Amino acid sequence: MTLQIAADVDGVATGRALAQAGSWLAGVFLAATILVSAVFIPVTGHLEIAVGSAALAVAGVGVVWALHVRHVVAAIALTLIACGGLYVFALIATAVSLLEPGAAPSSDYVLMSMPEFAILVVGISARSLPRALGLGTLALLAGPGLVQLAAWQQGMRLAPDVPVLLCYFALSLFVVVLWIGRRDAALGTALMSGAALDEERDVALGRFSTRASSWLHDTVLHDLRSLAASDPGPLSEEQAQAIDRDLANLADVRMVLDDPAVTGSATRALVAVPALVGLVRDAEQRGLRIRVSGDLPAVNALGFAVTRNLERAITECLDNVLAHSGVREAEISVMSSPSELSVMVSDSGVGFEVNDTADDKVGLRMGVVEAIVDLGGSVQIWSRPGAGTAVFMTVPGGQP
Repeated sequence: MTLQIAADVDGVATGRALAQAGSWLAGVFLAATILVSAVFIPVTGHLEIAVGSAALAVAGVGVVWALHVRHVVAAIALTLIACGGLYVFALIATAVSLLEPGAAPSSDYVLMSMPEFAILVVGISARSLPRALGLGTLALLAGPGLVQLAAWQQGMRLAPDVPVLLCYFALSLFVVVLWIGRRDAALGTALMSGAALDEERDVALGRFSTRASSWLHDTVLHDLRSLAASDPGPLSEEQAQAIDRDLANLADVRMVLDDPAVTGSATRALVAVPALVGLVRDAEQRGLRIRVSGDLPAVNALGFAVTRNLERAITECLDNVLAHSGVREAEISVMSSPSELSVMVSDSGVGFEVNDTADDKVGLRMGVVEAIVDLGGSVQIWSRPGAGTAVFMTVPGGQP
């Protein structure tokens, strides 16, 4: 179990969203200013207003680009370009306003305020608090500041633009609150991640302990049972080899650590079946991919002699797949009943004629049949050229 915590603590997703929102906001203010300015062209006859509108378009491109770039130097340069476009527009707009009859407006009139609002949003998408406040302050000083300079150069009455100043303070407060919240989210995420890792470690240790205990219990119990059923005296060669193999399996910690669902290895799936795991692992190490299915734990209920002969027969089948089938895949299926147990080893290789007298075919039949029939079991072999091979073995003494 792994706890997945979704938190934009580094500000990437939030920055993108704010850059998108800022682009739309700046676009609305600048587009509205351009449309209002365009109305005055036929009214006043001053075609230079079109040049001022083009300068606002340049300012809009600078703002949008500054919202999306990641390098602070590029963001500063684009902010200054946007403010330069606003300055050109302010020079033209104030000059035209002063030429028209009637009371001259002051430098805080609405046609100047709307593009200033657009300039102020350049810092909201920054991925650090100092950068966000720095860009916002630069936009305030260079944007409305240049507008005031243009108004003074044209002889317009100067006045502080209170809405623009309030907008700057509101955006600064928003950015500060956002970064405080992001810091708190980062701390909370770190605490939750630590708790999740602790929980995952406890679960993993519990799983390892359970699987290790089960694997040790099944292996040792099987060998002790076979020793108890044997005659007093020295161990037979088969028993000694079986114990050596089980000890080697116990020494392979990967068989406990690896998860069958992850590795897909038949060896891992047979962790609870010591009688088969060794021979399957040997075949896998020689390049054979093996699928296992059916009632695998039922093999543990077989007697010692039955188990060893069944191992010998399955090994012969897997050797035949490797040597003669032309494929590197096989399947072992186990079926059990109260009185007997059946195992089928199959492949989708080249197959052969069952009555073929070639040495390798006779060796397969004799090696498997002798190992199983000696126990009172039965063997059936199905094969055909091009259709693969299936060996079906039945032995007595399934589940007690």
